[in-house]
Amino acid sequence: MKQAQKLLNEQFDEMVATLQKTVGFNTEKGEPLPNAPFGTNVRQCLDYVLELARSFGLQTYDCDGYAGHADLAGTGKDVLGILGHLDVVPAKSEEWQYPPFGGEIHDGKLYGRGTMDDKGPMIACLFAVKALKESGFVPQKTVRLIFGCDEESGMQCVEHYFCKMPYPTVSFSPDGDFPVINREKGIYQFDVVCGKLPHGVKIFAGERANVVPSACRAESPVLLNTEGVSRTENNGVYVYTSTGKSAHGSTPDEGINATHVLLKALAEAYPENETLGFVANKVCDTSGKAWGIDLCDSQSGRLTCNLGVLRTAENGTLTATVDIRFPVTYSCKYMHDLLRANTPQQFELNEAHVSEPLHVPCDSPLVTTLMDVYNSMMGTQLDPLAIGGGTYSRCLPNCVAFGPLFPNEEQTIHMPNEAISLNNLRTMASLYLEAIYRLAK
Repeated sequence: MKQAQKLLNEQFDEMVATLQKTVGFNTEKGEPLPNAPFGTNVRQCLDYVLELARSFGLQTYDCDGYAGHADLAGTGKDVLGILGHLDVVPAKSEEWQYPPFGGEIHDGKLYGRGTMDDKGPMIACLFAVKALKESGFVPQKTVRLIFGCDEESGMQCVEHYFCKMPYPTVSFSPDGDFPVINREKGIYQFDVVCGKLPHGVKIFAGERANVVPSACRAESPVLLNTEGVSRTENNGVYVYTSTGKSAHGSTPDEGINATHVLLKALAEAYPENETLGFVANKVCDTSGKAWGIDLCDSQSGRLTCNLGVLRTAENGTLTATVDIRFPVTYSCKYMHDLLRANTPQQFELNEAHVSEPLHVPCDSPLVTTLMDVYNSMMGTQLDPLAIGGGTYSRCLPNCVAFGPLFPNEEQTIHMPNEAISLNNLRTMASLYLEAIYRLAK
């Protein structure tokens, strides 16, 4: 192990350069093409990472461009899976201090979309496996690095991959928080197809259900009571633009939802419109209490509600895309029934992406091993975590999230200026090396 850690430290600059190269691929979901189901850029990034793994002496597999893996072969039949992703959520360059796909280093941080979610930790794991291999380590379990390409947009990648490949025996995903996340709230993303807006009113915002929208645009033939919102007039129509702060949809209160101020102003101007009243007064409450869906349990805490997308159809109908994270002791069916009971019957509820909660017991060998790795190396006495975010861990049995976000570290995932500290990158790579060694030996 000492030799492997020494090699890992010696190769740190190479790891950083590799991450910069990987960040340079804009892996936002693109138009599907043959053998590139999520677009050309994602395909090229997967090719680059698999070719790099082959150059390290690992055995690789390309699953039709949906995902790929790199193996360090073991002596037994069991497999240790390390499941991460190469795709990223959209990045608006005008909101960034540094180019989102530039991979620039400033003040000890490497900036770029995907540096934390999830390219940085997966490159750290790749180099940890490289160091273990070069040190002469021969695992009992095959170590399998699985690179998905559609985690942010529905996880079609792993659905396709695991139709062709067996589940690993035991796994972790470097796509959450340290020390260990063994409980993940259920995910219920859906469209609420509401009624029509008042004549001449339109509103648009957001791109993804799981991102707090940082901008919203509305049109209205009447003057609205707004403050801090830009306004222009075009042929008797007022055009409003509100700005907020992006955040991950599982933690909506860490952002500022740009839709809220305009929806509430519109609802005030048109008090008789049921659609505006419902969305402004019910859906904008991030706790779900106003909607009558405020669930809570002792294992994972309270429900959260993010209004991620607003679209106005040509006929004036408003569709709101909502992302709800519900506590681990409830189910998707319970969530659906509760929503249906508290939503006007004439409004449609159309499921988009739903996922049952994850709960791996605290005393499982997987959780206790990873907790011991973290607490021993970091000199802490922390306990496993519950989160609202949804990681790959819920896509396969016996899997938990392990890093990359350290306790009390600034959260930049899904936000402008996403960045990874170079010191933290070095530390997490060492943690991953130790974890892989102990789980695979």
